[in-house]
Amino acid sequence: MKEIQKMIENGQLNELSALLAEMNESALRNLVSDLDAVDKVFVFRLLNKSTAAGVFEDLDVDQQALLVSSMEDPEVLHLLEIMDPDDHARLFGELPASVTKRLLASMSPEARNAVNLLLGYPEGCSGRVMSPRYMTAREGQTVENVLYGLHKSSLRPDEMESIFIIDRERHYLGYIRLGQLIKATPDTPITELIKGENVFAYTRQPRSEAIDLIMEEDIPTLAIVDSEKRLVGAITFDDALDMMEEDTTADIHRSALVGPVKTNIKDASVKMLYKARLPWLLILVFVNVFSGAGIALFEETIASVIALVFFLPLLIDSGGNAGTQSSTLVIRAMATGDVDSKDWLRLVGREAAVAVLMGCTMAIAVSVLGLVRGGPEVALIVSLTMIIVVLVGSLIGLLLPFLMSRLKIDPATASAPLVTSIADISGVFIYFAMATWILGI
Repeated sequence: MKEIQKMIENGQLNELSALLAEMNESALRNLVSDLDAVDKVFVFRLLNKSTAAGVFEDLDVDQQALLVSSMEDPEVLHLLEIMDPDDHARLFGELPASVTKRLLASMSPEARNAVNLLLGYPEGCSGRVMSPRYMTAREGQTVENVLYGLHKSSLRPDEMESIFIIDRERHYLGYIRLGQLIKATPDTPITELIKGENVFAYTRQPRSEAIDLIMEEDIPTLAIVDSEKRLVGAITFDDALDMMEEDTTADIHRSALVGPVKTNIKDASVKMLYKARLPWLLILVFVNVFSGAGIALFEETIASVIALVFFLPLLIDSGGNAGTQSSTLVIRAMATGDVDSKDWLRLVGREAAVAVLMGCTMAIAVSVLGLVRGGPEVALIVSLTMIIVVLVGSLIGLLLPFLMSRLKIDPATASAPLVTSIADISGVFIYFAMATWILGI
């Protein structure tokens, strides 16, 4: 990559063009992904049109959006020519509205109508990400008829792995795998091969449910139907994997209380990262003021036994860490569908038992330090506090995701920073209240 950047800086266009011509599309895609925004455009303008379009199609949507925002409309329209409508819709969803409107106006009426149909569905639903490219067959056909239709079709081979069966009104009846057709005799009615009558998703169904169904059924393509069960689109396994990656990235960002980042971290601007990370940090600053208030409230207790300060970070961090473990387990279980909002009561008792066992084990270890640093009373204080803070932190970590879910907030928001902050505040008050009571202050 350094060689490429040096050629760009020195204006060695002929040498760079020759070097790029020798690279395959996979190598070019990796190269473009590693370059900054200006150099990406520079390299794309040196590629021949077909190669540039192929590389562009394989880039992540955030990389595509970055390029589109930096190029002239005629260049962009050429890159968009070979893309499917669902890919257009995903890309346009990342672009400023003015750019999307301008590009749509320049597209052919057929392509524009297909994209507008998808953009008309709400964000996050199956209709927004479905493709209008899929193979169908009528219920009265034979295997021979369907195979002949496959040979005549303009669809790509990867778009024919499942054939959706419909009636005269386009109602979805099920699907047939390509392998079934090849193995069956030509005169076999396709109705004898149909399966998956209930394997489909509605256009307004969350896309996450469609992805789960694809993974659960292990199918290459999932039918998408309207409210009357008429076939209107499909989601492929490849697109489902891409969306899973996007959703996982978003969940990880939310788990760290980071706002949406529309590009990869290497290409993200200082302003974008600042806006994504600052809001929750400011909120947590004010939340953590309560920890300081708790310490100020027990100044007399701290002044009487200075050794108590030594154990403060250890105890409150233990509660926060236990809470983070608990919330991570629950949030992941919710994401995979193993747990729903009704299961909270069932989990509380088990989590409390686990937390008490962990707290007692950790209390034994910390009691030795308590004896060394402050004597028997301090050892008793830190041991009892350890048990309670681990219990409280674990229950906070368990219950907060359920509370978020009940309030229609993404459970991933009940993340490590938030759970830790709440557990820290609780730990401060528990620790010094325990010390005040045992010391008789």
